[in-house]
Amino acid sequence: MNLSTAMKSLTYTLLLLPMLCLAETRERFVLIVGNNTSATLGRPRLQFADDDAAKYDTVFRVLAPGAYVRVLTELDKDTARLFPEVRQRAEPPTLARLQEAFEDISRRVRENTRQGRESELYFLFAGHGDVEQGKGFLELADGAFTSDALEEALSKVPVQRAHVVLDSCNSFFMLNPRKPGGRRYATPVDSAEALGRRLPNVGVLLSTSAEAEVYEWSELQSGIFSHAVRSGLLGAADGDGDGAVSYEELAAFVETASHEVKNPAFRPHVFARGPSGDNQVHLMESGVANGAVLDVGETEPVRLVVRDAEGLRWIDSHSEAGHRVHLRLPQAIRGGSVERVLADGSSERFGLPAEQGTLSSLVSVERMLEARGITDPLRMLFAQPFGPRALSDFRSAQAATPTAVYGISREDGDRMGLLLGQLGRQQRQSRHVEGALRLTGGAAMALAGGLNLRADGYKAATWSYLGASALLLGAGTWSLLSSTEGEEMEAEYRRALLTQEDHALVVARTEERLRSIAATEERNRFALKLTGAFVLATGAALTVWMEDVKPPLPENYGRALNRLAGPAFMIAGTSFLLDAFLQQSPAEHVLEAWSSGSAPREVPRMSFTLLPEGGAMLGMSGRF
Repeated sequence: MNLSTAMKSLTYTLLLLPMLCLAETRERFVLIVGNNTSATLGRPRLQFADDDAAKYDTVFRVLAPGAYVRVLTELDKDTARLFPEVRQRAEPPTLARLQEAFEDISRRVRENTRQGRESELYFLFAGHGDVEQGKGFLELADGAFTSDALEEALSKVPVQRAHVVLDSCNSFFMLNPRKPGGRRYATPVDSAEALGRRLPNVGVLLSTSAEAEVYEWSELQSGIFSHAVRSGLLGAADGDGDGAVSYEELAAFVETASHEVKNPAFRPHVFARGPSGDNQVHLMESGVANGAVLDVGETEPVRLVVRDAEGLRWIDSHSEAGHRVHLRLPQAIRGGSVERVLADGSSERFGLPAEQGTLSSLVSVERMLEARGITDPLRMLFAQPFGPRALSDFRSAQAATPTAVYGISREDGDRMGLLLGQLGRQQRQSRHVEGALRLTGGAAMALAGGLNLRADGYKAATWSYLGASALLLGAGTWSLLSSTEGEEMEAEYRRALLTQEDHALVVARTEERLRSIAATEERNRFALKLTGAFVLATGAALTVWMEDVKPPLPENYGRALNRLAGPAFMIAGTSFLLDAFLQQSPAEHVLEAWSSGSAPREVPRMSFTLLPEGGAMLGMSGRF
């Protein structure tokens, strides 16, 4: 070892000395679950959730030597051959076994507390997941492990800090209820407030895809998110070079790693929140790790792929120019290699160091003309370098971008489109019916005015008929040529889906607009209730007054008012009240169907049909 290498090693050791001292008084407990099957949802079997569990087991035995590590998974034949030691330790990923594992950890943590030692818990999951009625769940071999069950299990383990890493669809809702204010989506603010109240000592790192698939890549033999997390924890995400990986650094690393992937469906929508809301909390201090170390610090960007002797991919790192990273190499990859991917797509392969070494000291063993997986659509993973500049850009982007939206799938977007289509059609039909009725009324008034003009000339009644005709004809024309808010919202939604990349944000904004419309219509209905009550009371008072007081009016007018005015007011008031109490607006129907998750239902609509034998028929259908 030359002097320069010795000085680097000494500096790195001195930097990590405080972490080593802290680690002596803290014991780590690691619970890993990987499940390929889908007993609850009936989705296609995953290929690599068991591989992810086995790799997590290997990585944490490197990063946290001496930790209590328990892995629940069923390895398939190929994975069992790759990880024979994990196969001996693995337990079935069942509900009963998971519950027993949490109880066992809880007992051990309490014993640690009695001995004056701190404890730290890691819970990691790879597999299928979903959300039902606002509550998330993870799929185990024999059923669903719900968000309530996870929260209860975490609350019963009295650790100083707990870290939850979930790679599953809708993982956001395992710790965050869907219903802040009844919405079908949630934001990080909702999560921070809810999680901080319930589990302040728990940090979460989630792959928040809400799609029907967990995205895996055969080249990685892993889920995309899980592979990036492991690479980051093994040192590639140490953006500030302090020898530790924080929540913010790991989130930034995963986002940067997938930034150049064109298909947004393959990019993890990462959510990170450290214990007590502090994203600077360390997920892992690599200074307490064992195993070999590869020291990488070059004057130009360096993209590396670390493989074991079987060619299995373990670490992807792409460090910025001048940024130094220390990659921890698990014992399992001894005898493997590291590929340096060059700008032209070719790569050079080196043998891995037995203990500690720098990239420049490695011996080249092979040069390949084309990088592995170059034809794969996910080849742009890890194409962007990571380091202090990428971390700074991530912070700036987080501050500048709109509030993130979680929990809305493509299926949700399609359903919103169907509901808005129904709303638009209903309001369009109502507008056409109203326009036709107003034009018909206007024509009738014009005819009455013409007849009155012929009989009596330009008298007051004639002008009244002609004025009413003009108003009705104008209102009918406006109804036919204008568009309603529901129609405009449907059209804007379609355009937004075509022009904006983040469909979840489009759906969330549309939901908020629907809620605004429904709130306005609710206020209008309340006003209609007050108006109806006032008109009904006025009619009743007028009827009583006309019967009891009998004011001195001419006989013909007095009789008409006595018999018609009061009852007419009462009928009008009653109709207002019935309309306000019994009928929801179309927008409220749509919002109710959307919020409940139910299938679209037919909202009330009117139809106007001309009969062949003469006349017309006005009809109304739907649910009131």
